[in-house]
Amino acid sequence: MPELPEVEAARRSMVRAVAGKTIERCVVVRPVAVRSHTPQRFSRAINGATVEDVARHGKALWFVLGRWALVFHYKLWGVVRFHSQAPLPDKGTSLLLVFSDGSALEFRNLQLSTFHLIKAGDRRTLDGEGIEPLVPTTTFEAFRRALGMRGVIKDLLCDQERIAGIGNLWAHEILFRAHIRPERKVDSLTPAEARTLYRTMRETLRRAVEAGGEPDFQDAFGRAGRYRLAVYGAAGRPCPVCGTKVRGGRLRGRPTFFCPSCQH
Repeated sequence: MPELPEVEAARRSMVRAVAGKTIERCVVVRPVAVRSHTPQRFSRAINGATVEDVARHGKALWFVLGRWALVFHYKLWGVVRFHSQAPLPDKGTSLLLVFSDGSALEFRNLQLSTFHLIKAGDRRTLDGEGIEPLVPTTTFEAFRRALGMRGVIKDLLCDQERIAGIGNLWAHEILFRAHIRPERKVDSLTPAEARTLYRTMRETLRRAVEAGGEPDFQDAFGRAGRYRLAVYGAAGRPCPVCGTKVRGGRLRGRPTFFCPSCQH
């Protein structure tokens, strides 16, 4: 599932690709993905609109289109690809935005992905009210309040009502670099561990954004992410720091990974 680093990398590429372009037509190939309007009303609403900006909240992209915002959420997976010349839709295409200069933005291979149109100025986030980890206003104090005092630390990092944009993959990478096991209770963290977790979260996410996210993800120009994952999906492989085998398992029904030597 694309998380904050992947979605932010995608956003930056889409600003370069489509900001300032005018939508000539919208082709909805997979109607079930459009949640707020019928496909016909959805297309009519944005035909002729100009992409003023591409923003992000959490794991969602916001295409600012004048009186509307088109909100796209990857959910499980999806590919958003820019084409200098609009392609013919095929069975993998879910939605195609064709611009007046002949270029296009294609949304394809979507897995539970959704599109919503929201009136400009509507403050709904659609995917949780959590704080953004990388903005200046997310101080250590704001981070500590968001986490709260009860619960498993990995679950709290993934809770979109608390912190926006972090999912199972990046929670594990952050915890590895903070030397904290995923199953730890938040009230077991020492003040020093909590501060380390805050700094590590921001540093890890910043580096991941600059690297374009994890290696399976591609931005709008087809560039793959370059961040080398340390523990996620690495059960049985040596820890990149100490060489101990990474352990894998399930935590509350979801895959979990950690180094038994580096994390405590």
